[in-house]
Amino acid sequence: MTVLDSTVKAPFGVVDMGSNGIRFGIVTALARHLPVAYEERAPISLLEAQGDEHYIPADTIDQVITSFLRFKTICSHENVDPDNVKVIATEATRIASNSDEFLSKIKDATGWTVNILSKEQEATISSMGIVGSFYRVDGLTMDLGGGSVELSFVTSKDSCSPLSQELDRPKKRLRTSASPVSLPYGAAVMRKRLSACSNDKEKANLYQEIVQQVAQAKVTTNIPSHLGDHDGYTLYMSGGGFRALGFLNMALTKSKDGKVKKGAYPIPIISGYNITGKQLAGLVDKYKDRDPEELVHELKVFRISKRRTRMLPATCFLVSAIMKVIKIKEIYFSEGGARQGICYHLLPYSEQIKDPLLEGVKSYVSPLPHALSSNEFDTVVHALNSAIPPLYLSPDHPLQLHRLVPAAVHLANLTTHYPKETRAFVAFHMPLASGPLANIPGLLHAERAILALILAYRQGGDVPDPVFAAIETMIGKNGVSVCKYVGRLMEIMFLISPRHPGWGIEESGIKFRLVRLDSDDEDSTSPLSSPITPLTRQYYTMSKLEIVMPEKLSPMLDAPAVISVIESMDKKIQPKKFDMDEEIQDVPNKLFTVTIVHQKSSIRMKNKS
Repeated sequence: MTVLDSTVKAPFGVVDMGSNGIRFGIVTALARHLPVAYEERAPISLLEAQGDEHYIPADTIDQVITSFLRFKTICSHENVDPDNVKVIATEATRIASNSDEFLSKIKDATGWTVNILSKEQEATISSMGIVGSFYRVDGLTMDLGGGSVELSFVTSKDSCSPLSQELDRPKKRLRTSASPVSLPYGAAVMRKRLSACSNDKEKANLYQEIVQQVAQAKVTTNIPSHLGDHDGYTLYMSGGGFRALGFLNMALTKSKDGKVKKGAYPIPIISGYNITGKQLAGLVDKYKDRDPEELVHELKVFRISKRRTRMLPATCFLVSAIMKVIKIKEIYFSEGGARQGICYHLLPYSEQIKDPLLEGVKSYVSPLPHALSSNEFDTVVHALNSAIPPLYLSPDHPLQLHRLVPAAVHLANLTTHYPKETRAFVAFHMPLASGPLANIPGLLHAERAILALILAYRQGGDVPDPVFAAIETMIGKNGVSVCKYVGRLMEIMFLISPRHPGWGIEESGIKFRLVRLDSDDEDSTSPLSSPITPLTRQYYTMSKLEIVMPEKLSPMLDAPAVISVIESMDKKIQPKKFDMDEEIQDVPNKLFTVTIVHQKSSIRMKNKS
């Protein structure tokens, strides 16, 4: 079985024997959301164990074999065929002088054949691991291991095979580098080389060496010109060393009083976390010259072990040299690694192009008793889309409602049967670090926050949790207004017929109608249909919604429990006085106006009188 053999069937196992540790996972289905039943990491550093002689000692081989036998036993518990396990190895195994002996002993003990990735294969799989964990990737990819760092790119601008040429597959929507580069500057290697520098001149020489190698790698990788502009590149970082930088930056997040406080950042999930190039530059400048042992005593950061802390200065030194060559605009951190990369490689094209968020949400919701039928889902989404200004449904809008609204509809009814005081609380936490969707791919942190707010407001509003305010701050007041509007719309739609909201909307006769706003400029277009362009960046605008009540009275609409919510919507979606926002000077604070329109009917008018 080759590394990228597409004949594997789920469930299957993946073992990634890296330089700093060995990762194992069981994949339950070849699906876009890359579902995993179980994963763990064996803390075995092959690179450190082999030393300068590049010889893997016998006791380390025994530890690896014992770990592999454990993995094999877990596979048997999960009904994974022992022959249906992919085992790959990277830099530390590539350079080991006794590599053949090492792999032979693994084969004899476990029956598993270890596939050593070439540098190019490792870079390709690393980049696809990043692709697998995001909805959309368009930029440079870098994966930092213990022994090497890989550079490639991913873009959707051209249509070309995203995999290495060893795979004969039809053209795909993604293109990666045909010549990705793996450089021998992994975190463990860098720490060792820095510690060997006896003076500043030697450190400067090492720095210049890395700069030159990265400059050559940038040329070799053949990065498309459209991926970079005057502000720099978007960079997707993977690997434990890079992820440590993300967790460190989270830990340095300041609260409203301007002080660094533990837990101030509200989403302690690394995948989808992003920072600016300026923030990264400040971080590496602060720590690249620090003494590793001093940092171990000084820093106590979530998800950064003492061993990883000792590597932080070396990692920062490396990143500083990289940024000398490659101008970085923004950075997105990814949990994606070899497991995700191999899985994404194996997916058919029809699965690759799906949204990992929606596929993951549907997989989570489908077995639950409060899941919507397909027809119910379609009806509610159609009604919502008719009531949400098209501006906000554009795929280019930063709120990403075109994909978050369908996800919210799938999740909207899951806490309705909870005690009333807990419904919004539990719904709010679903996509956050404390919720069941914490491991779902395809969500940036801002998107997790938006989805959490929509779900909270669908279930009635504010959540008694300090995290709620921090999440609102992430989105900004105008973004919160949109989330509140969408959530309150969903509250009405699901309240009409709680168990069958689609039927309820259709049978009640209620309509949601967006009204074109008057403009003093006859040549101007309606803000409800104005496109988003890089020049205008007009992401927010005034909108008016009419909720049209049918002529015929309906107990599903006119019952006090329902009509009171409908009639109070306009008031509930307006910003509070202390929420007045100066983010966008040319957009009013009152983004939405909602009015109730009663169609004339003798029955309804008599009832009202």
